[in-house]
Amino acid sequence: MLAIINIVAPVFGIMGLGFLAARWRYLSDSAARVIAEFAFRVAMPALLFRAMLAIGPLPGSPWRLIATYLAAIAILWTLATVATRLVLWRPAIDAPAIAMGVCFGNTVMLGVPLAVTAFGPDAAAPIALLISIDTPLLWIIATMHMEAVRRSQMPQAVSILVALRGVVTDLARNPIVLPLIAGSLWRFTELGIPKLADRLLEMMAGAAVPSALFSLGMSLAAYEIKGQTRTLSLIVALKLAVFPMVVYGLAVWVFELPPLWTAVIILFAAMPVGANAFLFATRYERAVHSISAAVAVSTAIAVVTTGVVLYFLRIIADQP
Repeated sequence: MLAIINIVAPVFGIMGLGFLAARWRYLSDSAARVIAEFAFRVAMPALLFRAMLAIGPLPGSPWRLIATYLAAIAILWTLATVATRLVLWRPAIDAPAIAMGVCFGNTVMLGVPLAVTAFGPDAAAPIALLISIDTPLLWIIATMHMEAVRRSQMPQAVSILVALRGVVTDLARNPIVLPLIAGSLWRFTELGIPKLADRLLEMMAGAAVPSALFSLGMSLAAYEIKGQTRTLSLIVALKLAVFPMVVYGLAVWVFELPPLWTAVIILFAAMPVGANAFLFATRYERAVHSISAAVAVSTAIAVVTTGVVLYFLRIIADQP
C-alpha cells in the first residue's frame, strides 16, 4: 500500500498545489490558461510522440484492446441514455451530454501521468492506442447522438453530416491526435530521431506530467459544484464504479487482454470526468451545471478511488 501512496500522493499533490494557487490567487487567471495550453499543445504532444516511437513488439492484438474499449463505451453510453430518461426523468436532449460525462475520463491530463508512473514505459503501447481513439470516438458518438435527437425534435436543425464535418475538422488540428499519428508514421519509417532532436523532445516531454497536473488543479477551482444532485450522483457512480467494472469483465473474461493492457484500460476507465465532457455540454448548453459539478466532485473522489484501483491493478499487471 505504501507503494501505491507513493504513486498517487505526488500526482494529486501537484494537482492540489495548482488548485490552491488558483484559489488563493497566487497566480493570475491568465496563468492557468497559459500553463494548460503549454501542457496540452507542447509538452504532452512531445510525450506522446516519443511514446509512439518507443513502442516495442505488442504482447497481443491491438484490436482486442480497441474492441474492449468500444464494447465498454457502448454499454455505458446505453446505460446513461436510458437512465437519463427513466431514472432522472430528464429530456432526451440531455442524454448525449450526460453520457459524454459518464464515458469521457480525464485520460490525458491525469490518466497518462498515473499510468506512466504506476506501470512504467511498457505502458506506452496501450496508452497510445487508447488516447488515439478516445477523443475522436467520443466526440463523434456524442455529436451524432445530439444531432439525431435535435433533428427528431427540430427538423430545421443542422444535419448530422454537417455537424460531423466540423468535429472532424477540429480533430484534424487536435494537438493530442496529431503527435500520435506523426509518431506512428515516423516509427514505421525506421529513420530514428537525431540525438539533439530527441534530447529536445525528452526535455519537453519531461514537463508534460507536472504542467498537466498543475493546470488541471488550477482549472478545478473554476468549476461550479451545483446542479441536480441526482444527475451528479448518477454520473459519478457510473464513471468511477460501473465503467471500470464493465471494462474489467470485458478485458478479463471476454477479450482476454494481456495483464498490463488490462491494468491500463481499467485505470483509464476509472479516471474522473474529463474537461471535454464539460466543453461538449457547454457547446450544446445541456446539463452544463451537472457536468461541471461532476468534473470537480469525481476528481475529488478519485483521490481515494484511484489508490484503491491501483492497488488491485498492480497485482494484475505483475501477472505473467
